[in-house]
Amino acid sequence: MGTRMRPTIGVLLLLRVLSEGPATRVELLYSLQDELGIGNERTLRRYLSALREAGFEISRSRGRYELRGSPTRLAFTKHEALATLNVVESLAERDPVYGEHLASASIKLREALPKEAVRFADSGRVEFDLSFANDLLENVEVLATLRLATHRNQRVEIQYHSLASGGWRKRTVEPLRIFYAQRAHRLSAHEQGKSGLTEFRVNRIKEVRMLPDKFSPQGHIRRFEPVEVRLSEKAFVAYGKSLIPDDSASAVPLEDGGAIIRGTTPSIFWTVRDLLTNPSCP
Repeated sequence: MGTRMRPTIGVLLLLRVLSEGPATRVELLYSLQDELGIGNERTLRRYLSALREAGFEISRSRGRYELRGSPTRLAFTKHEALATLNVVESLAERDPVYGEHLASASIKLREALPKEAVRFADSGRVEFDLSFANDLLENVEVLATLRLATHRNQRVEIQYHSLASGGWRKRTVEPLRIFYAQRAHRLSAHEQGKSGLTEFRVNRIKEVRMLPDKFSPQGHIRRFEPVEVRLSEKAFVAYGKSLIPDDSASAVPLEDGGAIIRGTTPSIFWTVRDLLTNPSCP
């Protein structure tokens, strides 16, 4: 290797090390010494200065150098950028655990993609039907039994998988209403020993057994909260009264083509959550 090439190789070497994560001064010096046989403070400062002048944002905090920004761009085509950004950003909106990290990753991805590809991706949003690894398939027999028990006002014993405990447990409930929201059927029920209503995802119920005990649903139904939601014309056509899980919900048409939906819901939080996860809703 000629001596004239050493500065170029040294700068690229530091860029490679920093692209893998933050590094200390000693680690950077060691990499220069190991690869090029040079490793002094003056050379390190000169190479880092060359990177900064070339547009690479390199910060130093608590004795560690970190690459925070880069003028280089990922060689994504327009459709690759559209697909990747939409998937990451859709997951960021829906995933309760990694949503914040996915949102941060999408910002960094936007900075790394070619500007023309990002403009193309933003010109039209694609909605992907995403499902999560912990989503189970719904059991048709379980759903049918729950509907029958709800119609007969009859208690049931369910074997339910709780994400909090990570295990299966038998629970005795009084089923009040079954509705569909966020790509899954849900059961609103009163559980013995609890004062409020509980929402169960039907796809996490492995077994259900009807009990001979009857119950009166009126006391529980009175706990349902009244809601009023204004929908744009597009949202009204797409969702209509189904936005509120109430068969007797009313729709008042508006002059702009939208409507005001009034009804009751087992959970106000569910209504807000459904609105936030549907981009076409106002």
